[in-house]
Amino acid sequence: MKTNPAQPRGRGRQLPAPARRALAASMLALGCVLPAAGAPAVRADDGADSVAIDAAAADPLQVGIDRLLRLGFDRPDDALAGLKAIDAGDRASRAERIALLQARASVLAQSGRADDAGIWIDALNALGDPRARAGAQVARAQLARTAGRLDLAEPLAQSALAMLRAACPAMPAGEPDRADAGVKADPRAAHECNVRAAWDATQILQRYWQAKGAPANAAAQAQLGRELALWAADSDRLAISSADLAWRLVRSDKLDAAQPLLRQAQRLAVRSGDPALQAQVRMAQARIANRRDDTDSVRRLADEALPLARQALSPRLEAELLTFLSDLHVKQGRPADALRAVERALPIARRHHDMAIDLVLTNNAGLAKIGLGRIAEGKQDLARVEQLASDAGLTALRAEVLREYDAALAAAGDLRGALELYHRERELNAQTMDLARDAALKQLRQRNDRERKQRDIDLLARDNELKSAEIANRDLMLRIWAVAGVVLALSAATVLLLYRRVRATNRELVASEAQLRVQSERDPLTNLANRRQFLSVMHAEQARGGAEAGFEGALLLVDIDHFKHVNDGHGHAAGDLVLCEVAKRLNEAVRGDDLVVRWGGEEFLVLALKVPAAQAEQLAERVLKVIGERPVIVDGRPVAVTVSIGYARFPLPPHVLPLGWEQAINLTDMALYTAKSQGRNKSVGIVAADAPAEPALKNIEADFERAWQDGRVTLKIAPGPLALAA
Repeated sequence: MKTNPAQPRGRGRQLPAPARRALAASMLALGCVLPAAGAPAVRADDGADSVAIDAAAADPLQVGIDRLLRLGFDRPDDALAGLKAIDAGDRASRAERIALLQARASVLAQSGRADDAGIWIDALNALGDPRARAGAQVARAQLARTAGRLDLAEPLAQSALAMLRAACPAMPAGEPDRADAGVKADPRAAHECNVRAAWDATQILQRYWQAKGAPANAAAQAQLGRELALWAADSDRLAISSADLAWRLVRSDKLDAAQPLLRQAQRLAVRSGDPALQAQVRMAQARIANRRDDTDSVRRLADEALPLARQALSPRLEAELLTFLSDLHVKQGRPADALRAVERALPIARRHHDMAIDLVLTNNAGLAKIGLGRIAEGKQDLARVEQLASDAGLTALRAEVLREYDAALAAAGDLRGALELYHRERELNAQTMDLARDAALKQLRQRNDRERKQRDIDLLARDNELKSAEIANRDLMLRIWAVAGVVLALSAATVLLLYRRVRATNRELVASEAQLRVQSERDPLTNLANRRQFLSVMHAEQARGGAEAGFEGALLLVDIDHFKHVNDGHGHAAGDLVLCEVAKRLNEAVRGDDLVVRWGGEEFLVLALKVPAAQAEQLAERVLKVIGERPVIVDGRPVAVTVSIGYARFPLPPHVLPLGWEQAINLTDMALYTAKSQGRNKSVGIVAADAPAEPALKNIEADFERAWQDGRVTLKIAPGPLALAA
């Protein structure tokens, strides 16, 4: 937004000369620099968007607090001493008092010192001001974020933003359609509204939505943070928010919109002279270069950022940079480089009690150790990562970690360990799907309950109207008996109409409940049957044949090969499209009375009751061909999709030992895992099993691969069609 140069700029509140000299002395002693009087205005221009930030007009107290907050990121005790030195006590305004208390709480929260931070959080709440209570909520959210509990930090940050919006209606709302074109710089109003708390809340919410895999929500918070920085005329926060928003836009393939923001962030960082800010912008540029597979630029930017972090005397910033590098090395297959980066960064993160970074570093360390053949040590790191993610309630993250370690162990030759992680990942995915389904059902029930209550209210209102009419009728009866007869007739007609409406309403409720039962047994994305419907079918079959008769029929477990590559390379929307297309092709391949179930994530199950063994084999080969012979078209581009299949027809020859359907699924799953370990894009069927009694079958299940090698299990392996290149 352009500022009219003809209009005089308002100056911030100036401290008395003695106080300003004391403030400057304390800043210099702590390694901070105040803006010099008469310093030129910093201007950030990109097209129609601009903001002028006059360093000379800035309030020195607010500038000092900001510098001490940055110092507190690495040296909390020095920052607290500086904040104590500039505290004017009762002489400070309400806004200044809130800013100083919040700064102390934030410094301690970012250091993980919960008890000490709680003292200043209580002091903020004691002020009885909504702006102060919002600052207390943000400090609590920072404590939760430092402890790795983003699930607890998110509602606190949201609550703080809601409080500040209610207290300050002029505060920007981060409307996506308007961008920041309507934001006018008003530093005094921003300071009075505690813009620091609002901006810090957007930073926490960005991390939360990133961890939840919701890039659009993260981008919205980055946009709001940028608008808040523009409103406060804060060049440092504007640089950080512009870099954040550029990164979010690049992740959404909006490179053209991201480039001006990135240039603006770089220009503001250079003009600030702050090496820490310059290092943060370099790290954002490196992430963007990595997203574009520009390896040379990633290396150059990382090499530039690390010396800047050291120049800023910021080991925590250096640890964040090393965390990014370790992640990069792991993904590029350089475990030794990744482990060196982790070993440099991990002591810093633990010294500052930063569990969020600790989790990422420990995860990368375990993957690197497995890549170096140190499998036992890698599994120990996995256990710690799982515990941290479990404590934070991040079930989806745990599943992603298990998937990464599954692949790493398989590549290292530990197939037994990989199989164990594969099953644990499947259980987590099933739990995630169950939670999502239960949430959807709960939402549907709540909506149905709301509609039912509204209908009851409408019926009660009509009933009240009827009673009022009856009272009026009694009055009329006392005056005109003839008219009373007519009124009674009308009342009877009204009662009849209401009775019919009640019956119609009850019929609608019965129909809604039936629809709810159907929806609870369907997968909302693919419209296939879900586990609940499969269990219903199995219990019905068991009731008809008796539990001792055992399961009879064919089972196929179908898993989409390298589905993670589809999500990573084309986005989650493309992954959903692939799942729906595979579901459609499965329905085309099976018989009319076969049941196709979405079993979990990218895995499907086909139940074919009373089918001969030969037809089960033909069905598996037909599924391989129908799914893999032609690509799926995503945004006009072909994406090759193949599947791995495990199948069997039960009871298994030659002994035809009766077994339950749960045991049948477990054996079929082992055949599926064999198909995946043999290179994928093939079907593996269990033709026979040398198991005359239950103990022999248990031995086969305990080590399926050894049983196959020993000849106790006979498998039939059929390759799938050659996949077309995407």
